Amino acid sequence: MTSVHKETLTRAGKSALLLCSVIAMASQCSCTPVGTAIGASARVGIALAEDRPINEVVSDAALKVAINTQLLEASFQDLFWTVKTTVFEGRVLLTGRVARNNLRDKTSEIVWGIGGVREVLNELEVGDGRDVADSARDRIITVSLRSKILGDQQISGINYKISTYNHAIYLIGVAQSRNEMDRVVAHAREVRYVRKLVNYVLLSKDPRRAQ
Repeated sequence: MTSVHKETLTRAGKSALLLCSVIAMASQCSCTPVGTAIGASARVGIALAEDRPINEVVSDAALKVAINTQLLEASFQDLFWTVKTTVFEGRVLLTGRVARNNLRDKTSEIVWGIGGVREVLNELEVGDGRDVADSARDRIITVSLRSKILGDQQISGINYKISTYNHAIYLIGVAQSRNEMDRVVAHAREVRYVRKLVNYVLLSKDPRRAQ
C-alpha cells in the first residue's frame, strides 16, 4: 500500500471516529450541547429550555466539535480518548486524565488556539488511568446529582452542566440567582462518594458571561 493510500485511510478513519463520537455524545442526554449539531428540532428545543439565544447554543455545539477534532488530530490515545470537554457560552471545561504534565499544558494550548474560546478551565489530572469501577461510580454520581437538580422546582436544571471525574464534581453553567446556585451546591454536597466539588457556575447577571 502506498503512503498516499495510507494517509487517505488514516484521515477517513479519524473522520468516521469523530462522527461516531459526536453522535454518541448527542445521545447521552438532551442537555448536551453537541446534540444541537444533530437536528434543527433539537436545536430549537434546547435553546428554548436553556433560556439562551439559539445562536449561543449552536455556537457551543460547534465549538465542542472543533475542540474534539483538534484533540483527535493531535493524539487519539493521549488526548481525544482521555479528555472530556464541556462547553458553556464559550467557556471550556476540561476534565479527565492525561499521562504527563506536558500533555495537560498542550491541551490548554490546543483549546486556546480555537476561535470562539473565551476561557479555558483546565481541571485535567495527571497520572495513570483508573479502573472500570471508578468510571461506573462517576456515572452514578452524575446521574444522582442530575436527578436532584431536575427534581428541584426552584432550579432551572437545564442551565447546568455536570462533569464528574475521579469522584470529583465539576459544575459549569448559569444560575438565575444566588439562592438557586446555593441549592445546586447543597444538592452536590449530598451526593455519596463525592470527594471534591468545583463550581464554575456564574450568576445570570455576571459581567463575565458572554455578551
